[in-house]
Amino acid sequence: MTEATGDFLWPEERAGLRRASSRWWAFLALGVASAVVGVILMLDLVAAARTLALLVALGLVLTGLGELVSAGRYRSTLGIVAGAVLLVGGVLAVLWPGITLWVLAVVVGIDLIIAGVARIMGALSLRVEGWGWLLFGGVLSVAIGLAALVWPDATVLVLGLLLGIRMLLFGIAEIMFGLALHEVRNEV
Repeated sequence: MTEATGDFLWPEERAGLRRASSRWWAFLALGVASAVVGVILMLDLVAAARTLALLVALGLVLTGLGELVSAGRYRSTLGIVAGAVLLVGGVLAVLWPGITLWVLAVVVGIDLIIAGVARIMGALSLRVEGWGWLLFGGVLSVAIGLAALVWPDATVLVLGLLLGIRMLLFGIAEIMFGLALHEVRNEV
């Protein structure tokens, strides 16, 4: 067996992961897209300041789609709930482009906390391949969401940087999960 799976056996309730392993490339592509958006947000803060609402919307939509694509990882509907909440947050950011920084910080903070808690619960309940990355991404989402709520008057640059960091690390987590699924697929 490979390092990715070790002595792990596939319980019946995790058959969805085996089926998802044929879509390992989708997780990899989503991870790359999310990481690229994260790097753009972190490196071009002037452009991020001018278009933060749209960039936040894009980040929330990509993250929401990622949660929906990966919903099979979770025992219940936690992934679907997290994905739907993130998608709604993204749509709200597009519909109200003149939203104030304070409201934007609250919306992003709440979205990231809910998605992070769902990701943490999924990681801890299943402990599938890559569960440590899922846990890490969930804890990071909660921490950044709390920071957005605690400091709602933070500047657009800081919020763009925090979201960029979150997007980059989410992308890395999805890339690692996609690669782990690819290894599992090659074993099956």
